[in-house]
Amino acid sequence: MRNSVTALLLVASAVALSAAIATRGRIGHPVTPRMQTEAKAVAGRATASLLAQGSNGRTYALGKSDRGRPRVLIFIKSDCPCSEAAEPCFARLHAAYRDRADLLGIIAGDLPVAKDWVSRHQTPYPVLADPDLKAIQALGAERSAYTALVNPDGTIEHLWPGYSAGMLKDLAQRLADLTKTAVASLDVGEAPQELTSGCPF
Repeated sequence: MRNSVTALLLVASAVALSAAIATRGRIGHPVTPRMQTEAKAVAGRATASLLAQGSNGRTYALGKSDRGRPRVLIFIKSDCPCSEAAEPCFARLHAAYRDRADLLGIIAGDLPVAKDWVSRHQTPYPVLADPDLKAIQALGAERSAYTALVNPDGTIEHLWPGYSAGMLKDLAQRLADLTKTAVASLDVGEAPQELTSGCPF
């Protein structure tokens, strides 16, 4: 009897350990087929002609870039672990493409929330305050970690309903194609293998 109990405990421990290993480091939410379909439908949409105040004190129009460059819009929620986990990946993307494209974060919150995010993460690109979620909703972002690539003419080239290693490589290739330059080397080691979204807005 004692041996049977011991064996059962060992099996239970092994199962628990396997589950812990399988889920270790998994942050975020799975991307559903519906999310994929709805994000894909956003391509070609003109970006909203809204103004948003940035963490750097500037006011940005979310339409056509005034520098004639593509833009990457990263949707952030300040209390979302997935936004936290994705931040280093986007910081590296900014470092690789800052001379060719503009990266802008759009955070669900007011200007103090945007400034706090930049301060805590040393975010190297401006983060725009969106307290009433007008920009987030107009651009089709359902959750944090959604990412939009905007053409120089202000239309959405592509909206990803989350981020992953493959998505970041796809984004890097699209930026290279839009700017007619070579693809930059990009470290995506921390990114999840599966497309992963964050918390709902």
